[in-house]
Amino acid sequence: MKVAILSTYPPQKCGIATFAQDLYKSLRLASNDIIHIVAISNNEDCNFPEEVAYTIEKQELKSYVKAAHFINTYDVCIIQHEYGIFGGECGEYILTLCKLLHIPIISNLHTILPKPSIKEKEVLQELGQISNMVTVMTNWAVNMLHSIYQIPSSKIKMIPHGVPVFDYEFEKAKKKLNLKNKKVLLSFGFLGRGKGFETAIEAVKEVRDPNFTYIILGITHPNVLKEEGEAYRNSLIDKCKKLGISDKVEFVNEFATEELLKDYLTACDMYVTPYPNENQISSGTLTFALGAGAAVISTPYFYAKDLLAEERGLLFDFCDSKQLAEVINNLLEDSKLLEKYRNNARIHGEKMQWPNVGRSHVQLIHAIYNTNTKFYKRA
Repeated sequence: MKVAILSTYPPQKCGIATFAQDLYKSLRLASNDIIHIVAISNNEDCNFPEEVAYTIEKQELKSYVKAAHFINTYDVCIIQHEYGIFGGECGEYILTLCKLLHIPIISNLHTILPKPSIKEKEVLQELGQISNMVTVMTNWAVNMLHSIYQIPSSKIKMIPHGVPVFDYEFEKAKKKLNLKNKKVLLSFGFLGRGKGFETAIEAVKEVRDPNFTYIILGITHPNVLKEEGEAYRNSLIDKCKKLGISDKVEFVNEFATEELLKDYLTACDMYVTPYPNENQISSGTLTFALGAGAAVISTPYFYAKDLLAEERGLLFDFCDSKQLAEVINNLLEDSKLLEKYRNNARIHGEKMQWPNVGRSHVQLIHAIYNTNTKFYKRA
């Protein structure tokens, strides 16, 4: 069987691209199928790897039409959907492509807005109608797709976000990163406004453990860099200086490759996503941290409430730095409590490792193909 994955893709630096590459690798390991990538390009001269068989110019509708003819030479198309990676209003160009496909479509939805605009709802509803199956990463997202977007439950499959296989050599990782004897709170991902880093930094001021350090790992988002350079990073650094905690907060301005990320996630004691509003419906960073066996702390956005249920993690209120500091202090001052949450995360995280998730995707792909082998037109 030939499978095409439609997505952004490395060396593009975005979470969807990283996810698509991880999915590609896991499908290759879990099956004998031929897997290729159809990459969305934004007028960039990207040196894509050999698995990228075709590229689409993001803002050119004709490019989507041409790509549809190419994708029709495959047996199944898997679309990684995020509004912003496709051209047109609310990414509507992807619908033109889909209507021209004569093969089964599986759409993996990364953003499901609880309060969409009219156009956002229209695009996602139509994608759901066109697709043979849509996949989401939490049970909460299944319910929202059905209740808000009226997509039949029979067309929705929950497959968790994959995570790397971690070796859990905690002390070894700490030593490698010169963090021995440190109590580490970590955040990682592209630096940009609206992720709540200010709240986490304010909480550091109230943490009592003298060996505590908060590490923010990741480069500034490329789009932010184009617009304002490092103004946002510098504002966070200035905030640390004003609070007198520059020695407690470390900015690691490096792109988080899988190897570097695994080192930091294995070495951290706690992980925090301080997002300031509830409309975050997925988070690869939170999932990775759980998979690494960190004690995970988060604001109660939709994805976090679902993922951290059953004592898999701890929640604090949006923009509440004092409550976050209290959670951190409680964990650092009670080693049994800290280990309890680390162990709970590790047990659940193993179920989400990419080899397991890859097998789930392969099973779905084959099931959809075997029940939709007839050549048909959507347009």
